[in-house]
Amino acid sequence: MTDALAQPESAGAGQPPRAICRSRWTWPWLVLLVVLFHAFGTHPLRAHDIIDTDQANDLVAAADAAAARVKTAAGSGAEGEARFALGMALAEATAVLNRDLAAHNGRLTVNAELVLKSLAQRDMAPAFDEAIGRYRLPRAPLTDAVRLAPDAPYALQARFELVKAGFYESFVIDPFELMGIKFDDLEHQIAEAAALASTLSSPDDAEEVAFIHAVDLARAAHLAPEAAAAQAYADKARVALGAFAKSYPESMRAAAARLILKGLGGS
Repeated sequence: MTDALAQPESAGAGQPPRAICRSRWTWPWLVLLVVLFHAFGTHPLRAHDIIDTDQANDLVAAADAAAARVKTAAGSGAEGEARFALGMALAEATAVLNRDLAAHNGRLTVNAELVLKSLAQRDMAPAFDEAIGRYRLPRAPLTDAVRLAPDAPYALQARFELVKAGFYESFVIDPFELMGIKFDDLEHQIAEAAALASTLSSPDDAEEVAFIHAVDLARAAHLAPEAAAAQAYADKARVALGAFAKSYPESMRAAAARLILKGLGGS
């Protein structure tokens, strides 16, 4: 077993030009990749960015207001919109809790604890996953919103939030080791990210989902159970990673994309 994702070209007839090694990344590359993924995966708070009482109260109030709308909504359209609002409120609260956790050495500050306890009293708190060391997004409201009104204007944003959660919650240190999902889930995420890449109106969201799609293709190349499937995913990943690095050359994500592309034997 070798230490890189890419192997040299094979000499026999009929051999693919760039075979995929099923081993782990070399450690120096993995360290750099972890630093990059952490930087844009958690968006850590700076030391002085403490959650204040007003922000904590606002997060809980937004969840309360959305939950009240769910209870009074009439019709699938209205209920879907209300559940979307609730899902986005919980997504924001979950993101804040994870940033607070990352910024304070794995311990929540007093006001972050207030948010968590207040949401728990309402049965809306995100669950902490010991395996990945972060809070998982409560997905039911967003999933329900898409189910109730798949063609609504907000459905794309709901699907994007679900793809983001699926991606960032699926690894701890090594993005090429799946946590909490199976290969079938990864393939579904690839298809969903591809569908969203050209439809999101926000440039930042479009960049992020394009990155997720490209990285997930590389993960599939590394983890596919059959060599032919691994090769097919690797070919797609090289195209997607190269296109991403070219489209967003100044992005921190482009550095990670180029690193993964090199690991796949690209340039």
